[in-house]
Amino acid sequence: MRSVILQRILAGLLLLIGFLAMAASHTFPFLDDLSELAEVAVAVGGAACLSAGVWLWLRKPADRSSAPSAGDGESP
Repeated sequence: MRSVILQRILAGLLLLIGFLAMAASHTFPFLDDLSELAEVAVAVGGAACLSAGVWLWLRKPADRSSAPSAGDGESP
């Protein structure tokens, strides 16, 4: 359960960073002073953060009930 909460927090942070980077690449005038390569890097980094955030948010947690436990009575 704890890993799901940490996963959602990380996904939320990545989504926030991605949205801020995409908004900065389209609206803020200080990016006009940067080179074309830097503007593209901000946009690509924002898209990567958004993609990773969506992937983490939608990823299903590992099902621990299917993993064999040491005390289930089976011996190798």
